[in-house]
Amino acid sequence: MPATRRGVVPRPGLLARLQRARGTPVVAVVAPAGYGKTTLLVQWSEADDRPVAWVSLDPQDDDPVVLLTHLAVALDRVSTLPAGTFEALRSPGTSVQATVVPRLGAALARPPRPLVLVVDDVHHLREGPSLDALVTLAGHARGTTQIALAGRGMPVPLARLRAQGRVVDVGTHDLAFSDGAARSLLRAAGADLPDDEVAALARRTEGWAAGLYLAARARTASRRPGADGGERLAGEYLQAELLTGLAPQDLDLLTRTSVLDRLCGALCDAVLDRSGSAAELERLQGDNLFLVPLDGQGTWYRYHPILRDLLRARLDRTGGDAAGGLLRRAAAWCEADGRPEAALRYAQEAGDVDRVARIAVALGQPMYAAGRSATLLDWFTWVDERGAVERHPAMAALAAYLCALTGRPAAADRWADLAERWADRRPAADDPERTAMWLTAARVVMCRGGPEQMRRDLEEAGRRPGAGSAADVDYPMRLFLHGVAALLLGDDDGAAAWFDDAAEIVDGTQRPPLLTAVLSYRALLQLRQGDWRAAEALVERARSVVRRAHTESHVTSVLVFTLAARVARHRGDPAGARACLGEAQRLRPLLSHALPWVAVEALLEMAEVALGLGDAGGSRVFVRDAEAVLRRRPDLGVLGKRTDEVRGRLGSLQAGTATLTTAELRVLPLLLTHLTLEGIADRLSLSRHTVKAQVWSAYRKLGVHTRGDAVARAQELGLLET
Repeated sequence: MPATRRGVVPRPGLLARLQRARGTPVVAVVAPAGYGKTTLLVQWSEADDRPVAWVSLDPQDDDPVVLLTHLAVALDRVSTLPAGTFEALRSPGTSVQATVVPRLGAALARPPRPLVLVVDDVHHLREGPSLDALVTLAGHARGTTQIALAGRGMPVPLARLRAQGRVVDVGTHDLAFSDGAARSLLRAAGADLPDDEVAALARRTEGWAAGLYLAARARTASRRPGADGGERLAGEYLQAELLTGLAPQDLDLLTRTSVLDRLCGALCDAVLDRSGSAAELERLQGDNLFLVPLDGQGTWYRYHPILRDLLRARLDRTGGDAAGGLLRRAAAWCEADGRPEAALRYAQEAGDVDRVARIAVALGQPMYAAGRSATLLDWFTWVDERGAVERHPAMAALAAYLCALTGRPAAADRWADLAERWADRRPAADDPERTAMWLTAARVVMCRGGPEQMRRDLEEAGRRPGAGSAADVDYPMRLFLHGVAALLLGDDDGAAAWFDDAAEIVDGTQRPPLLTAVLSYRALLQLRQGDWRAAEALVERARSVVRRAHTESHVTSVLVFTLAARVARHRGDPAGARACLGEAQRLRPLLSHALPWVAVEALLEMAEVALGLGDAGGSRVFVRDAEAVLRRRPDLGVLGKRTDEVRGRLGSLQAGTATLTTAELRVLPLLLTHLTLEGIADRLSLSRHTVKAQVWSAYRKLGVHTRGDAVARAQELGLLET
């Protein structure tokens, strides 16, 4: 929580209003910069007897994993979070809306004691998963637990909660200073003015706290503002009363560094191509020049938003590419200083497409491992929109790989086509080794050339310099994929050897999804040999890895749950089998032709389970889905024959709830959100009519009639997480 600044004027009226609204779940504080939104919430937090979890947002926090991590850390300081929250956030492939949001929602709905969660500067969030998560959390607040959202605008859609009387709004009119509050602020700033001048200033600034503060500075500096009005508000007032009094060298430093969202001496020196900035920043901050310190060492600062906006507008009026050059220097410094995401943001603003692509590819593996593939794909799309993919086939191949793993088949195909088209041209903007690495990864997991080509690609990758060494982090994955290729080609013994080799060296703490996949495929081979005891032991090990790493939403977990269902059915536990099958079904939207060997294998195993449970209708759905994948990827070795065999064993039993289609399962998690049918349709790029049909079909199969009942029934069946 920000510290209370000296000279802050108490707001007793607003504090009393907030105290009376303790039973209203959401507090929305919306006003332009400089109206005291943060100050009011700090005063409220200090006066309230409940613990306060505080999160202040920056533009880089508009990433669902980053946002929810901040919220989890803040809530964890004042309350008890459900087990596995942080592990789920760190899990690659995790759907935070389906796994993390329910956990944080439970912390808000059922805390050990009432609390307040403050999320400041929400205007930095755009429409998308981050907002979905936040509005869903807002709906969980109960009793005297509240969530306060503050910003220059309110991107969080609160209309439904507002209509239910669950929102208290504080706006510009409420925050505007009265004559009495203005007098207190001016006196605290050292300007004791007559009542008529105070009233005139309050009128001219419309109660704008920042304008009143600047008027006090002008008065104490013997620059009395004109009493004849002029209605100079916001930026004009700041220009007239503050910037005109600055020394030219100070104004130049402030103007040129306004491109920076955070400042330190070394960064400013690099941007300005000079030295001594650290001392200048310290002096300017000592003058209270709207420069806000961000640490206790006086190293990092930021500008007050009002000042930064004005300075940046002043810089832009100089014409040319002044801002672009400064931003490129900032990007270069941040990249060299080990701040790649900051470097990428500055590079984007400067339009430095090549730097954005290079940094994004370098961040690919760690960001995917941290569950942040959505942000990565946003960066890739930004480069693509500027027509630069031809210079960065490594980026296109990595995008294809990520889309394949996260259930985006059309996007995976498009990115793979682009990578293949430009890879052989070896453009200067890309590292050839990195291009080859990601192109092989995409080709292999997507299996677009069939299992023989898959094996040849893996063998070629194994001949590259350094392959198989201790530094070769992809070696365990290649061993596993060699096993998959052998399995598809009907060589079960060869596959077993490859899987055993992979199991010996894969690190389950660093790469739990890979260990899960290795154990699952070893269990699959044991089932085929009729060794149910060995298969059950391997499945239990795999489930243990999933639980510890909280990778329940990763595509590699689908086979774990499906094989667990088969094992449960074999040992005479149909209820357990249905529960495991429900967990597997939750991941069906990830199964597509972009990851065909996983999809068909898992779907056929689901079909076996459903058939064993007497649900021939459900089994047919799974087989039809497998056939749809095979139509797009006809060369999957023995899986085509296995699909024919399973279809041949289908009986005429009645269909059960397993007949939910992939499209209906994709809609289910969105029923947890605030989104209307139109909003769900927009999110899925479908028509409202199509989504409505899918929703009503899901209701019918679940035996319910309302959205809330559908969510409850889906959670009961394991199709949604509680």
